[in-house]
Amino acid sequence: MSVLRSILALALSAFAAGAAEFDPWFGDGMVLQRDRPIVVRGLARPGAAVLVRLGDVAVGVDADASGRWLARLPARPAATRPVELEAKDGVADAKLTNILIGDVWLAAGQSNMEFPLRREAHAAEELPRATAPLVRLRHHAFAGQYHGASRLDAETIARLTPERFFEGSWQICTPASAAEVSAVGYYFARRVATETGIPIGLVNFAVGGAPIEGFISVDALRRSPEFGRKVGGDWLTNEAIDGNFVRLRARQHLAGAARPPKDALGLNHGYKPGFAWAAGPGRLTDQALAGVLWYQGESNALRAVDVAEYAGLMRLLVADWREQWRDPALPFLWCQLPSIDEPTRLHWPRFREVQRQLETTLPHTGMAVTLDLGAAKDVHPREKREVGERLARWALFHHYGRTEQLPSGPLPTEATFDGKTIAVSFRFAQGLALRPGVPPQLEVLCEDGAHAGEFRPAGPARVVGERLVVDLPADATATAPVLVRYAWAMNARVALVNDAGLPATPFELRIKR
Repeated sequence: MSVLRSILALALSAFAAGAAEFDPWFGDGMVLQRDRPIVVRGLARPGAAVLVRLGDVAVGVDADASGRWLARLPARPAATRPVELEAKDGVADAKLTNILIGDVWLAAGQSNMEFPLRREAHAAEELPRATAPLVRLRHHAFAGQYHGASRLDAETIARLTPERFFEGSWQICTPASAAEVSAVGYYFARRVATETGIPIGLVNFAVGGAPIEGFISVDALRRSPEFGRKVGGDWLTNEAIDGNFVRLRARQHLAGAARPPKDALGLNHGYKPGFAWAAGPGRLTDQALAGVLWYQGESNALRAVDVAEYAGLMRLLVADWREQWRDPALPFLWCQLPSIDEPTRLHWPRFREVQRQLETTLPHTGMAVTLDLGAAKDVHPREKREVGERLARWALFHHYGRTEQLPSGPLPTEATFDGKTIAVSFRFAQGLALRPGVPPQLEVLCEDGAHAGEFRPAGPARVVGERLVVDLPADATATAPVLVRYAWAMNARVALVNDAGLPATPFELRIKR
């Protein structure tokens, strides 16, 4: 029996006996969000008076006619000393122990966020030392995890409901509990907790292969003039959703299934629009968060049409989640797609540019550049330590006030032309440098001359202060350069870095004159 089913069984038996119990979300060793009102929920006898106590603070609430109760406790500052959480209804007590007050970060996305620490490049050295009392993990395995393209069995099919899709419980970070958790999330949490001394709770809801549409609520999609078509009719035949992988893989999983769970949009699956949201993050909107970690995009970068609409979908997701959590400044930190050398990934350069532009226009966000951390022939690179730590840099810089360290490699702000050369300016360009022996892969498009409308290799480039100065193409007869771009290739190499050794993002910029 799964962990979640066991917890639910205990809760139901307790309910039948009339004893107060906590909702399965709550557990020994959890982290509650600091500096925000704390919401606690559970079950008791219908109409029972329930006393809920957290440490030295208690509030009384009444269970409703179905036995559900919800208590609101005042905000508390971060605390490394564990406290107990109790619920009493005059019949029996429920108690949770070893609870910390800190920051809860929610990780979501697809397989590279799901990727477990035990498979990560540094696992042999990291797992034996993965004892971190201030880090608490809630890894959620999902129905169909690691099935590939094979048909799901009947038991797994039965779990394709919002209530049963994810299974997990709170664990203190140890070598045993960390093995299956998101490697990116683990390294993020460990670095933040180490540098700040604040307890970190990491909650992982990643679904391998899932498109972004799965993590946006159906209501938000339906209200969107641009994307409402994605929730019109049976999603498995809806051409507004990628059919080369997303719908194809779902049909492979569900083939021959007897009476699988479904609703108005068709059969349930982790890739179905709105389903991953409803099964995971959407069940926790009354629980305050510090922020969100996002590593997703591979399933939305297979077709040009999907790349073109990703910016709108990402804006919708961020707006939806911030509205759901009633937090307009909820931090979102995401991973830019890395280098790869596979014919099916030819749209990745444009997709990276979409991700870069989102970071410049969406407030309270950050992007970890991972160009140098890819695997040429593998969509699942094993190097995840640096990915997690680059996300942590953004959190430390913006959320924890550690402005003495750079959060990112150079991020371009503008390109200008003075009649002779193009100059590119950057944020986070301290110690800007071109790496010796690495061609910078710079290209320029001009609107006149012999090669008008074509990207041509730029002339020599050099660093002047915190700007990159680029000559026009050697064969240029043009006088009007329009666009300049850097590292625009599936398997681009990093040539431009800052003094923290962090890589500049690939970019395409319109040139100002």
